[in-house]
Amino acid sequence: MRNPLLRPRALVAAGAAAALALTAAACGDSGESDADLTWWHIQNQDPLMSTWQEFADDFAADNDITIDVQAIENQAFKDRMGTASQSGDVPDIFHTWGGGVLAEQVEAGLVQDLTGKLDCIDSINPIALEPYTIDGKLYGMPFDAGVVGFWYNEDLFAQAGITQPPATWDEFLAAVQALKDEGITPIALAGADKWPGHYYWTYLAMRTVGLDGLASAAEAGDFSGDGFVQAGQMVADLAALEPFQPGFESAVYGEADGQSATMGEGLAAMELMGQWAPQAQRDNSGTEGPENLGFFPFPTVEGGTGTTTEWLGGGNGYAVAADAPDEALDFLCNFMEPDNYTRAIAEGNLTPVAADVAAVAPDLNEDTQKVVDALATATGTQLYLDQAYPPAIGGVINDATEGLLLGQLTPEDFVAMVNEAWAAEA
Repeated sequence: MRNPLLRPRALVAAGAAAALALTAAACGDSGESDADLTWWHIQNQDPLMSTWQEFADDFAADNDITIDVQAIENQAFKDRMGTASQSGDVPDIFHTWGGGVLAEQVEAGLVQDLTGKLDCIDSINPIALEPYTIDGKLYGMPFDAGVVGFWYNEDLFAQAGITQPPATWDEFLAAVQALKDEGITPIALAGADKWPGHYYWTYLAMRTVGLDGLASAAEAGDFSGDGFVQAGQMVADLAALEPFQPGFESAVYGEADGQSATMGEGLAAMELMGQWAPQAQRDNSGTEGPENLGFFPFPTVEGGTGTTTEWLGGGNGYAVAADAPDEALDFLCNFMEPDNYTRAIAEGNLTPVAADVAAVAPDLNEDTQKVVDALATATGTQLYLDQAYPPAIGGVINDATEGLLLGQLTPEDFVAMVNEAWAAEA
């Protein structure tokens, strides 16, 4: 049985890592700052944006330092970190999902080895550290972990006569059609951000070939198997039903008219998203979100080897720049102080990574408990492919999935693009 939390594929390409190590003549994207610490994070909506700022202000005051805090939207953060990494000038503390992206930053000498340096490490479940562990050394500290599944509006499902969540792909397509027949938008999707769309192809590949088949393809750099073509065809078949909200092609995830807000306002019946979705629905819509919000795993595919207890997912954590001062390490552990972490879990609906969950989260809310239960029964997990694989590969998968969803690529085109990207990394 696979480990019940996330296992990154340590796929580091020397050429790409070397590119990350190049130092641009101009100042790096992290920018010049007179602050003692710079910190980039993606909690750009309240309540956590204010909570993170308060944590930084309190730590700065207690330690007589200054911290330049920048809250950046998810996709914008990825873009800025890519530029900063290429310049060789990264913030002292920055968000990371671990996996292949972090591995390349490590290979480029941009990230500090945290092994044995964090006094708080024993308070964290060791399994949650795996996405941030590369060649036996720790390069990041998680504060949240979870899985991607379908969050759905139970009232809209009932309105369309759907009495239980679909368990198979055929049942899922039937549910999409039933919602459309009732005049309900079935799925909210942030097409412009691309990463939400890649969840569909990834999950369908996981269901057709299984986690072992996906791992074998990555190790060989060859996604030519029938199961991967089938996964692409199923994405295309879904898109042909026109299940997404009008204008999804230009929609982003975290804005007032984006994917999460569409769900929060009750304008779509479901979204395929991670553990942060319920809070994001509330934050971005300015509402309380759907009154009855359910959660179900990605369906199985007839004849496929994957199961509903195999989950796509990942965590949220922080890495430290190679040249960051010692205060950066102390600041990370400040997060895991019981009072701070308990507050963060409650305010941000975080899925705890604590070794003793009951000690920091004795009363998890209903939405978070659903994710905790999914993790507890998971028989296998896969880190998001745009983080598990080197950036050049993950980016191609995101782009190619967008092509499938827009009808611009065939499943065979998708496979060819991914294989070409792997060949370029070899």
